[in-house]
Amino acid sequence: MAEESEKTGKPKRTRATLDRVEDGGRAVLELGDDGEQVEVPAALLPEGASDGDHLLITVALDKGSRAEAAERIKSLRERLERRGGATPDQKDFKL
Repeated sequence: MAEESEKTGKPKRTRATLDRVEDGGRAVLELGDDGEQVEVPAALLPEGASDGDHLLITVALDKGSRAEAAERIKSLRERLERRGGATPDQKDFKL
């Protein structure tokens, strides 16, 4: 089932327990049943979350954002190539 999820980009979910919020704004979460700990910015926690609360975490691809970033990079590269006087088959450009 995991392979199919990877191919389709289907969001994945896991459960976590909020272990603690440390000074400096880091939240320590225990993931799933194995209790692996990860740190995330405390600003990502839902309002009112406190030690011992159970969380549902969803991770999803943002294909639209990736496509927008690729377009911005392509546009920037084209501008730099024009500014540097590169020919269409030349890949180097001046910064």
